[in-house]
Amino acid sequence: MIYHKFFLRIGFLLLLPILVGGCGLSKLSKIQQEGDLAVVETTLEKNLKTLERLAKLGNKSLVVKTARAFSSYSGFLEDRMEEAEIAGDFETAAEMRAQAIEYYVQSEMYAFKALAKSNKTFLKARTIGMEVFENLLKKVEKEDVEPLFWAAYAVGRGISLQKDDPMQVIDLARVELMMRRVLELDETFYFGSAHLFYAVYYGDRSPAIGGDPERAKEHIDKVDEINDGKFLMSKFYLARYYAYPKMDVELYKKSLQEVLDAPSDILPGEAAATSLAKSRSKRWLSQIDELFDLEMEEGEIE
Repeated sequence: MIYHKFFLRIGFLLLLPILVGGCGLSKLSKIQQEGDLAVVETTLEKNLKTLERLAKLGNKSLVVKTARAFSSYSGFLEDRMEEAEIAGDFETAAEMRAQAIEYYVQSEMYAFKALAKSNKTFLKARTIGMEVFENLLKKVEKEDVEPLFWAAYAVGRGISLQKDDPMQVIDLARVELMMRRVLELDETFYFGSAHLFYAVYYGDRSPAIGGDPERAKEHIDKVDEINDGKFLMSKFYLARYYAYPKMDVELYKKSLQEVLDAPSDILPGEAAATSLAKSRSKRWLSQIDELFDLEMEEGEIE
């Protein structure tokens, strides 16, 4: 019986490459090459349950892929939330926000599970003391940059969607520590996206509570340096987290228009990232009059 179970287990593991390359997951494995965002979103949504089942096998790589998929899908929910807010459909916006938070929680769980393969303390990452947490991060090696990034990303985005909850916001310090460790280990990971975290970290807060648009721009410039300016999301971040806080309408418009005018194949093999940057840039460019006029009106009232 033991041998029977052993061979069943080995047989299933040998089948994994076939299963992962099957009709559904084969699309998922090449999803970054897909430029149609509707296809990307649908593919992610359809494969989340399958990934969860595969992640239960305990394979670290599959656990990390599951974490990334949940965060990626949550991003689409956030986009739908923004679209609903712009349209004044606050009921749908609230629903999308709640769903995005739920999926980020799932992403966070899987990412910490992957990290726990190296150190089980990560299973308690949100509850251990900060000093213990800092020491834990010092032990993370470069091979764990990917799950560390997705853990930090999921926690950070969840906090961003729950800014009114002080119990959530207090954990922003943990996210900053995780992203700092990602930069120490490999600042180029995922197009240098840990730098984009810092663009938000410094660009989405007022100076009174640590905001600093110039420091945000330094990190955005670093992403451009890493990717030769081909990762268009950096230009979107320049508009959103530097030009907008500085009330530089010309730079805001210029940065977003450059994203829209860029060729779809500017970053070969990464059509999804390029399409996402274009989609978000189009949405934020359409709000330019409202965003900048609104700020001017508030200034006049004061």
